[in-house]
Amino acid sequence: MEEFKNDMLTEKDAQYLAIKEVFYHLIECNKDIPGISEINWIIHVVNSPDINAFVLPNGHVFVFTGLLNGVSDIHQLSFILGHEIAHAILEHAAEKASVVHLLDFLGLIFLTMIWAVCPRDSLAILGQWLQSKMQEYLFSRPYSRTLEAEADKIGLLIAAKACVDVRASAVFWQQMELADLLSGQPKLPEWLSTHPSHGNRVEHLDRLIPEALKMRESCNCPPLSGPDPRLVFKLTMKHLLEESEKEDLNSTVEKQKVDALPIEKQKQMPLTLSS
Repeated sequence: MEEFKNDMLTEKDAQYLAIKEVFYHLIECNKDIPGISEINWIIHVVNSPDINAFVLPNGHVFVFTGLLNGVSDIHQLSFILGHEIAHAILEHAAEKASVVHLLDFLGLIFLTMIWAVCPRDSLAILGQWLQSKMQEYLFSRPYSRTLEAEADKIGLLIAAKACVDVRASAVFWQQMELADLLSGQPKLPEWLSTHPSHGNRVEHLDRLIPEALKMRESCNCPPLSGPDPRLVFKLTMKHLLEESEKEDLNSTVEKQKVDALPIEKQKQMPLTLSS
């Protein structure tokens, strides 16, 4: 909290109140789930352009104002907040810490064995470096991605019980993928990240959405109106791509005309010899 204390929005701020309303609606609709009612939830809204949110084990939820600009509607926001609630009730922070301690212990055994076989400082340093990289990329990061996928699944069900249009969850990650593409950010391989790739999250959520829709229906939620937001996004992207191709074609034609103009003028100019 010290890191963000100068950027916190007041509890009277309109953005704070909007996030608070959505968050506590999720809590109220899911109070029957073990763990949710026992946590003293506290909302903190940070004035930052980052599209991010996270939760601490004690129930303190931090939401960045950039997230409000990153979502298209209240349904996407509800899913993201449900994802953070899932992290807390599943005790992912404690689970991750336990795994890290176990891996550190196993790594220590590995280094001890190396030192016992060949007690050389240079080999020990190399072994420690190899052990840390193997631990990070073969265990820690894949495990972190697993926890994220689990939070997506439970967060989707939390949103469904609050009568959210859960189909919007997949669209959010499609939007994030598009934003990264337009910003020119390099696309890193998933194995380098602590989170699943945007594309894989979309596929994972698409598989989970039918179950979430059944959950939503069982909670006597009103029927969903309007078209599937995933279809709307797909058609919108198709339209934008077609328009972009037309603009590129028109631009190419105009350029060809401009390039040809001096040649035509040159042909019309009479040739004269200097005396």
